[in-house]
Amino acid sequence: MLASGCAAPGTRDGDVQATPTYTSPPVVAESTARQPDAPANHADNNGWKRRKELSAADERAGRELAARIRPPLEALRAAGDFAPASTQGALLDLGIQADAIEVTAMRPPIGQDTPPPGAVYAVRFGNVGCAIGAVRPDRVMVEVTGAAAEFGCLEPFSH
Repeated sequence: MLASGCAAPGTRDGDVQATPTYTSPPVVAESTARQPDAPANHADNNGWKRRKELSAADERAGRELAARIRPPLEALRAAGDFAPASTQGALLDLGIQADAIEVTAMRPPIGQDTPPPGAVYAVRFGNVGCAIGAVRPDRVMVEVTGAAAEFGCLEPFSH
């Protein structure tokens, strides 16, 4: 008789499983993988920089535009002309509408007052396309990408 009364609850036929009134939190092993150097909300904080996807047609149009842009900008670089006004003029000479072009001087490095020689430019095309890049002493850069909802083609300077 005593033996049948010693069985743990829930082990005999017809018993209701006992539910503990206290549970300890689960033990979770910490990852040994390298954690990124960005805060947890980095993606949310930088969402304003996300660019729109280009369609296949926009990609083709962008590549064609980039192929037209590069030669006159390479000519400026070869001549040692890195003035934003010259870059603007070269883009206008291609027949690109003035309101589709944005050109600025290079930004000075942090802690310096004088910007390096060069110009940064953007040309909007289609509904969401951008050809962006720079004319610098060491190279001409041209990249085809989508516009960002918050700022368009050229990302504003921020710290």
